[in-house]
Amino acid sequence: MSIFHGHRRWLALAALTFVLYLVNMALRIAQIKFGVPTRSFGDVGEFLLVLLCMIFFVAGLLAIEARNAGVSVDANHPTTGGTQ
Repeated sequence: MSIFHGHRRWLALAALTFVLYLVNMALRIAQIKFGVPTRSFGDVGEFLLVLLCMIFFVAGLLAIEARNAGVSVDANHPTTGGTQ
């Protein structure tokens, strides 16, 4: 089984990181507007959350595309030069 199988897992991770980003933004807005002391990821943390979200989303799209195209990404597949 390759890393490209299980597109739902990749898309779920993308959704999770996006929700974390939204929660972080809501906490920062609450801190700025209402003076509520909150903890947030900071600028670098926000960047990393968005970057991870994009990576997981693209991995999910690639998994869907590989499944729909019928491409096997198995190293032992005869057309990929693996051992038989």
